[in-house]
Amino acid sequence: MAPTRFLSALFVLASLPSVIEGGLFKKKHKRQKAGLKHKEHDAIHVVVNKVGPFNNPTETYRYYSLPFCHQHADESEHQAALEEDMPIGGEDDQFMSATQRRITGDRVGAEKHKMRLGESIAGDRRETSPYELSFEDDIEWRLLCKATLGEKELTKFKEAIHNNYFFEMFIEDLPMWGYIGDFEDEDAILGEMEGSHTYLFPHLHFKIGTNNAQIVSVTVTTERDRRVDITNVHKPTTVQFSYSVEWFEDHELPWKMRMTRYADSRFLPGSFEIHWLSIINSFVLVLLLTAFLTIILMRVLKNDFSRYMELDDKALEEEESGWKLIHGD
Repeated sequence: MAPTRFLSALFVLASLPSVIEGGLFKKKHKRQKAGLKHKEHDAIHVVVNKVGPFNNPTETYRYYSLPFCHQHADESEHQAALEEDMPIGGEDDQFMSATQRRITGDRVGAEKHKMRLGESIAGDRRETSPYELSFEDDIEWRLLCKATLGEKELTKFKEAIHNNYFFEMFIEDLPMWGYIGDFEDEDAILGEMEGSHTYLFPHLHFKIGTNNAQIVSVTVTTERDRRVDITNVHKPTTVQFSYSVEWFEDHELPWKMRMTRYADSRFLPGSFEIHWLSIINSFVLVLLLTAFLTIILMRVLKNDFSRYMELDDKALEEEESGWKLIHGD
């Protein structure tokens, strides 16, 4: 028995590195510290958090519960996609030069970040993303990844779009939100009808404001001109996920006051809609049930009281049964 246990222990120790590399005990990424003074071309990390229906912000899921890109396209794939959509020549040469910084491909998505206890309780699920942003480097257009989505992936996106899913991202400690897609020509009651369309927004535009080499504001927008029709989920669809970046000086907003803009305007609803009709309906139903039970009990008790009033003392001494035994408990 002793040699067997010794060999088992050696096997467990030998397999630990592969288990750790496999992700069971994978080390989480450190939090992105806010307020750092960046130098030109410093790497800026985009942290993805969660997705969920706009009408119920408390219902949230992992960002990568939807089939988004986990890895960045390499330089050759980006150049091929760029030449396919934007042939070189004339004004397009200027477009090419705007993205001259080469893609490193060292950022991988879906790796967990360390979070505070309050963030975990609030349902945050912060993870890395493959977006490659660098300080004060504008990007006109860059390919994130090119994927052919099958029926399973398209169905996930389509259901999310029909439920008005939004996504949440962070740059440092500044949140930003956007919609996954949109639909048109659908009935409010019947839903999807003949002639209706569902569109996915595969392109994100990041607009980042700086003041004194610090990031003070971030926004992300989707472009309807680059939307992809995913109405027919049974037909495989090739989608080019891409992004662009715009940097600007925001001298009017100091770093210490960067959160004031979120107090003035909110993406998510500050209060939930109260369904008064459902509340009134439930209240009336409770009242009706209470009234019915009262009427039934009163009829039963009235019959028993009438019978007792007609009985003499000898009949009252007979054995009691039913609810009349309560007085003896």
